[in-house]
Amino acid sequence: MQYCKNCGRQLKDGMRFCDRCGQSVRKSQENSQAARHKEIRELQEERLNRKKRLAEKEERQRTVREKRRKSRGRRAAIYIFVLLLITLASVLVGYFFFAGKSGGDNGSASGVITEQTVTAAPAQTAAPAQSGEYAEITVGNVRCPYPAAFHSGSASGNVKMNLTDPLGGAKMIIAQEVTEGALTELAKGYLSQIGATSATEMKSNDSESSYTVTAEVNGTVYHRKCVVRNTLAVYYDFEYSASSGSASAYQKYIETIDSRFK
Repeated sequence: MQYCKNCGRQLKDGMRFCDRCGQSVRKSQENSQAARHKEIRELQEERLNRKKRLAEKEERQRTVREKRRKSRGRRAAIYIFVLLLITLASVLVGYFFFAGKSGGDNGSASGVITEQTVTAAPAQTAAPAQSGEYAEITVGNVRCPYPAAFHSGSASGNVKMNLTDPLGGAKMIIAQEVTEGALTELAKGYLSQIGATSATEMKSNDSESSYTVTAEVNGTVYHRKCVVRNTLAVYYDFEYSASSGSASAYQKYIETIDSRFK
């Protein structure tokens, strides 16, 4: 069943013209086909345009994703760089902190001894040398041996080394100070310092300008040897409990150190 494309009248089969408006049936069909072709072209163009727009959208999205990826990569690189800087700064701060602390503690038995300045008569402190059971430093041109097994603690002022035996509890310092007076007066001054009324043993050696004092106060044995060069006194103090199980070993330490402390 056909209808006129111009007025919509129902047409009989085989009619060439509409009996109402006179429109050519063939022309109407041709127009209809042309319209369909046009519609098809428009649909094709629309599909092509849609594909083009989708492609452009995907390209924009890909560009955005690429920019974000690069941005994340740059941020990650910046974070890593900052982290490396912080780590490096922490390492440097830690190094200088512990190096300064080590210098302030005058080092261990095998470390470097930092020189302490005496205004009136400055003296040099050499790095310790260690051989076997004893280590040694030089303070004011005086050789100062000490037990290598002793632990070094913090020292300040005139004290060059502050040592402790971790096993038996003995303590030892090596120090220097500017002083004047006869050797016997200096020895008596040490006895007064430790609160001793008398000495177990006291010796002075004028030829090498040195004195040694040993005294016991309330169960603690105190010993000092001091070498005086001009007005600079370099000495070591050794103290331990008389009841210590290491007392005999400490006596041998003192004998050896006294013989080498000069």
